[in-house]
Amino acid sequence: MTLKSLMSLVSGLNLEERKVVYKTEEGIEVTATRTDKFTDHDFKVGLVLPGRKEFYPTHIRLLVDLYIKRESDPRAFKKLFVALEKVFEGKDPMAIGRQIKTLVFPMQLDNALINLFYTQLLMAEQDINYGPGKKKTNFSPPRDFFMSFIRWIESGEGEIDKIIYNALPPKFHSYPPPEKYWRRLE
Repeated sequence: MTLKSLMSLVSGLNLEERKVVYKTEEGIEVTATRTDKFTDHDFKVGLVLPGRKEFYPTHIRLLVDLYIKRESDPRAFKKLFVALEKVFEGKDPMAIGRQIKTLVFPMQLDNALINLFYTQLLMAEQDINYGPGKKKTNFSPPRDFFMSFIRWIESGEGEIDKIIYNALPPKFHSYPPPEKYWRRLE
């Protein structure tokens, strides 16, 4: 599903309504549940692994996972990174996923396809919470804030400690990534 289609789907959820957005052949589910916690139509991203209770992965989980993937197999990570940029551009992770589905990393929290799925949902969450008339941001589109951290990891220039520290929510601490990783869509 494209980002535009996903935005329509999650914006149409009723309060506390839960929807399975993606389900893999292995039975892994990626979900969206409307919460209105931060703004109207805000939602939380869920992950259900077979035999486990649903939990809610954050951007921090994804950034740590991407960092260990980059460290364990830089060549395969580059392919994943290109796919993540396509998700950022609004492309369908299912279509992109065919190219990275077979990537295997010696170290990982989630497989590369799951990374694409919940990255798209986390980006949609950014666009909803920081879109027009919502919370203020210097990023356009708002999902570029999140993508900038992914680019920072891809660059290999930062230690995970610094990247995660900067990515923490504002109530803990929050600084944007260095401007050289920002990319505005035209």
